[in-house]
Amino acid sequence: MNSTNRIKIIDILRGWALLVVVICNYSVFAYDENYQIIGKGFVSKILQTLEKFLFSAKGWSLLFVLFGFGFGVFMDKFQGNSYLGFIKRMFILFVFAFVNSIIYDGDILRDYAFLGLLILFFYKLSAKKILIIASMILFFIPFLDAYINALDMSYVETQIELATPLKYSHSIVDLFKFNFWSSYYFEVVNLGYSVTAHCVMFVCMLLGLWAQKTNFFATVFSSIDNVKKIALISFFSALVLSLILFFSFQQKATYLAYFSPNYWVVLLTMIFTTACICLLFLKQRCRTIFGYFSIVGRMTLTNYMVQNLISFFIFQGFGLRLFYTLPYYCYFLIAVGVYILQIFFSFWWLKSNNYGPLEILWRRWSCTISKP
Repeated sequence: MNSTNRIKIIDILRGWALLVVVICNYSVFAYDENYQIIGKGFVSKILQTLEKFLFSAKGWSLLFVLFGFGFGVFMDKFQGNSYLGFIKRMFILFVFAFVNSIIYDGDILRDYAFLGLLILFFYKLSAKKILIIASMILFFIPFLDAYINALDMSYVETQIELATPLKYSHSIVDLFKFNFWSSYYFEVVNLGYSVTAHCVMFVCMLLGLWAQKTNFFATVFSSIDNVKKIALISFFSALVLSLILFFSFQQKATYLAYFSPNYWVVLLTMIFTTACICLLFLKQRCRTIFGYFSIVGRMTLTNYMVQNLISFFIFQGFGLRLFYTLPYYCYFLIAVGVYILQIFFSFWWLKSNNYGPLEILWRRWSCTISKP
């Protein structure tokens, strides 16, 4: 895979991940407090299954892999002598994260910034050492997940319940309070997210950095046969592990209290879907759709935050209040509709700009604070 194609596939994967993220984020508003939806028709059931097995957690995990890859590219560009510059970029990202967390109670920009600072300590390691460290963390994640799941985290749910009235308020200030409050308790105090999910995110970042250091997309992904092998191995591994987990839950297997490999299934499925996209790209299939993905992917930060801003006005109390009021498939369609609008906006913007509006601000502010 040559340099041009390698850059294009990264943008395509970012665009695909953003589609997955907006579908998952908007689908959350279809569920009431008891995790029930309005109507359970055939279409909704199919879309629920699709979201659960192919989309849920696969979008953000892929984005973290691509973040690690991008980090390696950034550091190589400055020959590894831009630690301070990267730290300043992460500081600006924290600012974006704060804004995002008050309009949507599920911010991941803060995770990028925090783990981005942590990955700096691993940049000068060899690709082999990075892969070993990532593999070790990945091996222990099921044990960590099972342990944390056994802890009493009812305190988090209690605090969210106390803030629930703010969620349904017409006041924009109340909604800002709820979103920030919810983000804090679900993503900071909740150990399932602040510890387990962050370990998974960091593994993904390390894998992305490893891919950049080994020139993965130019070597392994230069061969269609290699990509087929990755797709087949990841698919059957995810399928077998999913079946084992399904029957284990049915039989209430005791080992689940000590070993919970759910995130292994997530990452294997993410690898499978990623490999399928790369395979189609190498075979020059779906070129028009991939062109749209690439356009959206070039403005990842802008489109991610705009998706959340739109959801604030569509679903939350200050806006149209469309939470728990429509059949499940409507939220799925709204997500796809928003994504299509972003394709048009991204195409229009990129005709006269090299970067998205928030990407331009990010770069400009990073350069500003870099001056003595």
